[in-house]
Amino acid sequence: MAADAQVIRRAWDASHVEALMPSVLASPWPLEGARDVLQGALLYEFSQGRSHALLAVRPVPLAGGLRLDVVGLVSDGERLQGAAIDAAAVQVARSLGCQALAMCTVSAHVEKVCARTGWERAGVVMQKRVGHVQ
Repeated sequence: MAADAQVIRRAWDASHVEALMPSVLASPWPLEGARDVLQGALLYEFSQGRSHALLAVRPVPLAGGLRLDVVGLVSDGERLQGAAIDAAAVQVARSLGCQALAMCTVSAHVEKVCARTGWERAGVVMQKRVGHVQ
């Protein structure tokens, strides 16, 4: 990740939920309601220069370890580069001890960005293995 990039865990407040609603409403996760998407999620703030994003993530226990589901992503300020937000997601996954990342998307643009940074498509889900943390 670039030297000026920062990823900080934040406490939730109503403005964060409101900011993430467009991402949540576009989510193809099969849940009962929009707010269910954020239930139990952790909030991280990513910034680099004049780029800024909120990342809502949820660690999910699996038989072989943990997968980090990206359940909400919204940016403001200057356009985020795919490699930068990928590096931020990988950093968060590693900090939480996760071995994989997953993100549900119906956006062709997001799918292309993910593919360029090593994610693989499985239906509407994009997945990526996270290397072992030493």
